[in-house]
Amino acid sequence: MRKATLAGVLVCAAALSVVMSGNQAVDARPRSGREVPRQPNLAAYEWHNFSRLTSRETRRRLRFLHEQGFTTVYLDLGEYLDAADRPQPQPRLGELGRKLGQFVAEASRSGLAVQAVGASPTWTDPELRYLGPMLVRLVGRYNASAAAAERLQGIQVDIESYRDPRFFADEQSALLAYLETQQGIVEAYRQVRAQPANRGLRLGIAIPFWFDGEAGAPGPVGFNGATKPAAYHLIDMLSDIPDAYVLVMAYRDFTPGADGSISHLRGEFGYAGEVGARSGIVVGQEYADVQPAMITFHGRSRAAFRLAARNIARAYGHFPQFRGLSVDDVDAYMAADEE
Repeated sequence: MRKATLAGVLVCAAALSVVMSGNQAVDARPRSGREVPRQPNLAAYEWHNFSRLTSRETRRRLRFLHEQGFTTVYLDLGEYLDAADRPQPQPRLGELGRKLGQFVAEASRSGLAVQAVGASPTWTDPELRYLGPMLVRLVGRYNASAAAAERLQGIQVDIESYRDPRFFADEQSALLAYLETQQGIVEAYRQVRAQPANRGLRLGIAIPFWFDGEAGAPGPVGFNGATKPAAYHLIDMLSDIPDAYVLVMAYRDFTPGADGSISHLRGEFGYAGEVGARSGIVVGQEYADVQPAMITFHGRSRAAFRLAARNIARAYGHFPQFRGLSVDDVDAYMAADEE
């Protein structure tokens, strides 16, 4: 995510390039008899406040994404959640709800689904843990009163607690707080998706690739009676929900090699396949102007990205958990050269 690309964190992630021998055992080659998608599903992050985008600009951006083969928009819902988290949110909340409906309706006309995105590194703090479930319930209430073409089709939670320096001071405690926070969000989601207007509502949890316990990364953590990497605990939480997914930020501008994006996905796909998870995995890729350069496609053509996307789909398309790729973000992708 754009807000996740803190230079220090990403440099640290770049250092986690050694793939454990156990991960190497996962076969990332297409299996005979399995269909590999030629064009994987694509999603893009829209970080602009939707209330400030004009109708014309909204239409231009959404039509561009559709023409580029995208199927989903991850829309930042921060302003909507902020309005709801006030003692007296009306009438601002109602106004934002109407504008959100207009954005989603325009996306529907352009053949795009919209999923809400929210979170902050501080959401794992005890006094702020209510915000994750609140976002889920807020989307549920919005959908309950919205027309079918204006309903959000998912919620993605992007809690990047490792951006807080306190995370690395006590990694085990920080990971435990993170998992407890996510568990509360998943419980709220299970309740909301039982409602008629929210059946089929998706839930995504975004994580860095090194949450699977790669060498040099925070190790396994005890949670719910088992000790394993945080990414595996999250897959366990979602494994019975076909509409849920983990989005793995495998930020590299190249796919092959021990430090390429394909290698950094082996742990998550291997574990999901091992436990037969019904939930999915989306592969996150970066396009914004961030450092180090190796983690982003910034300055490279959209054709280069599409080639990488095909390589990733070729490597993992045989996994039933594969749900496509995401791009951070719309602005950066639009600004890139085509060839």
